[in-house]
Amino acid sequence: MSVHGVVVRPGEGRTFAYAGQPMRVLAETPGFAVVEMTVPPRFAGPVPHRHHGFDEGIHVLSGTLLLTYGTDDPVEAHAGSFCLAPRGVRHTFANPTDEPAQVLGLWSPGPAGLAFMADVGALIPPGGAPDPAAMAAVYAAHDSDLLP
Repeated sequence: MSVHGVVVRPGEGRTFAYAGQPMRVLAETPGFAVVEMTVPPRFAGPVPHRHHGFDEGIHVLSGTLLLTYGTDDPVEAHAGSFCLAPRGVRHTFANPTDEPAQVLGLWSPGPAGLAFMADVGALIPPGGAPDPAAMAAVYAAHDSDLLP
């Protein structure tokens, strides 16, 4: 974790897997974290959920995501869209298209969000579904709830 100025160039930054895709950490401080990730085509996304220990944002750089925040109906989010799920807000995302979507993921505080994403990402096999019991345990360990 860096607490001084930093430039992360293409190909640099630590990575971990999420849904079989590399998630590249661009910034990580005690206050926030930013990652670049690819959401694969036809990715069903996580079960609707909420976090109690961190806020989460998604900025769509390219492609289209289907986003659900709160109790609203799903919304198509095209390139340039930004969505914020403050702590306690039900949310999920999916990529229903045949093209990958490139996004920036943001969390505050950063360490909590990154630890959650790394643990969840380790459970999602490329093109498959994770074990529901293992996923529920990871969500609970990170002060998050799976919701209907």
